[in-house]
Amino acid sequence: MEATPPSELLGWYDLGHQISTDTRSIQPGDLYFALKGERFDGNRYAEQALESGAFRAVVDDPELAGKPGMAWVEDGLKALQDLARAHRRRFQGRVIGMTGSNGKTTTKELLLKVLNQRFHAVATKGNLNNEIGVPLTLLSMPADADFAIVEMGANAVGEIAALCQIAEPDWGLITNIGLAHLEGFGGPEGVKRGKRELFQFLSDRPDSRVFVNAGKANLMEVSEGQNRTLFGTTSHPPYAELLPTLPDGLEGSSAFLIHGIDDVPRGPYAMHMDGAHNVENALVALVVGHACGVPWADGLKAVADYRPTNNRSQWTRTERNRILLDAYNANPSSMELALKTFAAGGHPRPLAVLGDMGELGEHATQAHRDIAQVAASLDVEVWLVGDHFGAVAAEFGLRGFRSAQGLLEALEQEGCEGRTVLLKGSRSLELERAVAYL
Repeated sequence: MEATPPSELLGWYDLGHQISTDTRSIQPGDLYFALKGERFDGNRYAEQALESGAFRAVVDDPELAGKPGMAWVEDGLKALQDLARAHRRRFQGRVIGMTGSNGKTTTKELLLKVLNQRFHAVATKGNLNNEIGVPLTLLSMPADADFAIVEMGANAVGEIAALCQIAEPDWGLITNIGLAHLEGFGGPEGVKRGKRELFQFLSDRPDSRVFVNAGKANLMEVSEGQNRTLFGTTSHPPYAELLPTLPDGLEGSSAFLIHGIDDVPRGPYAMHMDGAHNVENALVALVVGHACGVPWADGLKAVADYRPTNNRSQWTRTERNRILLDAYNANPSSMELALKTFAAGGHPRPLAVLGDMGELGEHATQAHRDIAQVAASLDVEVWLVGDHFGAVAAEFGLRGFRSAQGLLEALEQEGCEGRTVLLKGSRSLELERAVAYL
């Protein structure tokens, strides 16, 4: 049995056949890749894909080899990744790879806005940052784009290295190295090793460049010896300074100053995000954008115009309350940052609703206890939601709910009005459902 050669797949792609891995969204003429996971096998839906108008179904089930419309390969995922790599190698623009424990999606969106002020840039859509998402991102790149920003996510050591072999980035940045996916990485040192893989790949690339916030010791460590652009401190300007209040005349939720080589503050500049961590995200986008040729003034305009979406640091207002919705994801590092930033905001009648953090493994109990201790030390009313948080809430004198449903029932029965509310938790809890009760 002879597998369909990569050159034939590339030829079909070049004829304009779009890539699909989901029969529910098949469009006529699509090239369907039948992928497999722990709970699904795309080969079972190959016939359905063809009936829906797919040009070919790329399958790796030997029983489907030779059937009409079927293109057999030894491994469907590898075939998709090989196709993406082949397309990437023809790309004339610059590929910027990025990862990090926190803030990578926000930074990616900011950088995309900055680059598009002067260039044609594309970026990972949504959260397509894994072994399937990165190939799909690469295969969505138009040939005439100047820059492609490829976000890389990982749950374990070795995954970033594998994604680099597919995307082959030219430049790279790591937003930070924090406490995320501890279960898969095996602990904090595993997180550092995993994120470092991006810079290790770039160390062997000609004309590579990495962007490093010099104020973060672990980033300085993992980038040692590389061609790096340093920023973020008085010794390595530019650096940014969050202002305690939003100056009159500016539209946004916070403002910051930029200090350049002469250490003269410039600004203030507004943005629709809160917290020093989001100022850092904006600074990364501005520095990388400037290195690509975007003037500071254009970059600052892009930052000022950016409004978060998808439940990430997203301010919204209901008839009764003002809400900071940050319920897309959570880990100990991002949770503590969000909570402290919210507590320092001087909001009227603040209420922080914190949901369980996922993928912490043996670190879960202690991590939730640590956050609860921080919450109890702040001058903010805090409610804790989920199995882990609910189990430690009483220990710190905080109100706890063992499930999101319990929270929703309390909000419905008791009501909530005239408050500023932070909703922060992992995706599994879907805390955004609480907005309807606020």
